[in-house]
Amino acid sequence: MLDAPLTSPSATATRPKVLVIDDELGPRESMSYLLQDEFAVQTVDRVDRGLELIARESFAVVVMDIRMPQKNGIQGLEELRKIDMDVAVIMMTGYGALASAQAAMSLGANEYLKKPFDVDVLQQTVRRHAGEALERKKRSALLKQLEGMYESVKMEQKKHQMQVGYGQAAAEMVHDICNPLVVTIGYSNMLLDEARHMSDGSPSMARILHYAERLENCSSFCLHLAESWRQSSRHISKSETFDLRAAARETRSVLFFDSPRIEVEGDEGARIVGVRFEIMRVLQNLLKNSLEAGATRVAVSVQKKAHLVVLAISDNGAGLPPETMAVILKKPVASTKAHGTGLGLTICRHIAAAHHAEMKVDSRPGGGTVFTFEFPLATD
Repeated sequence: MLDAPLTSPSATATRPKVLVIDDELGPRESMSYLLQDEFAVQTVDRVDRGLELIARESFAVVVMDIRMPQKNGIQGLEELRKIDMDVAVIMMTGYGALASAQAAMSLGANEYLKKPFDVDVLQQTVRRHAGEALERKKRSALLKQLEGMYESVKMEQKKHQMQVGYGQAAAEMVHDICNPLVVTIGYSNMLLDEARHMSDGSPSMARILHYAERLENCSSFCLHLAESWRQSSRHISKSETFDLRAAARETRSVLFFDSPRIEVEGDEGARIVGVRFEIMRVLQNLLKNSLEAGATRVAVSVQKKAHLVVLAISDNGAGLPPETMAVILKKPVASTKAHGTGLGLTICRHIAAAHHAEMKVDSRPGGGTVFTFEFPLATD
């Protein structure tokens, strides 16, 4: 029995995969039988055999007994987490030992059940954790793909130092879409964490709804950037009249997690005509640059002056030398940051010109930087 061969029941490829590790034939086969209608179940009788399978295949759930010969479930769990951080692990114990269960949870187990197990509880527990594990695996795969794509594009940009215009949008898209996507992933993680720790439901549910609203806003922003890239020659025709101060507040809220270092002030009704999401791109780039330069306060001011709307972004960062300012205003810039792409300020200048505004910069080394834009005031 101790060297029983692996069993692999036939299952469709669409079923979540479950691995049962238990040295006792009865419980092992019972769990396989109970789960096989909904899951693709494999069983092994030793921890090492299970680890070999996990290294080769991707499972949604691993059900593992704590007390086993040669290598116990606690040791197996510790090694398993070095192979797969996203798989759900349910530990089984026939002794109900609290210390063993606590040790398992501290090493990354998602839940533990007692033997003999309740049939309904086992099925419901595996079903719930399988769904959560598959979502984690999808998110991890997406994050790896995004990081690889971004690093590849960034290396190419640094290698060639290519000149980027408003219509040369491939590199712009990756540059601009990376930050909102990272925010989206961050909110997704918080959403998942809150769901795991919900107790009575009401306070946590309020937070979940709040995060979901931010996710929707941020996803819309990403979608617009992609669409602007695809139809860059026609995006200005989609202009609308919008409140510039409201757009600045939305940028602070959605893309910078309501950072206390960013302040937005100014006149109500300061409306301009243009593409709202493009102006948010300008705000995103300039605010991000200020924060990365070490500014502890960034002020966004929107003021109406006669037939103009003046947008000013000022910070208390290190400032820029005169030669750098000259380059910013006359030609595409090379990045002055170790991890920058050099695209942000060029994009801002092109967007401002497309909205009939000129980007001006005033900076003193050690005294901060002020970027100013004068947009035509919308006439209703």
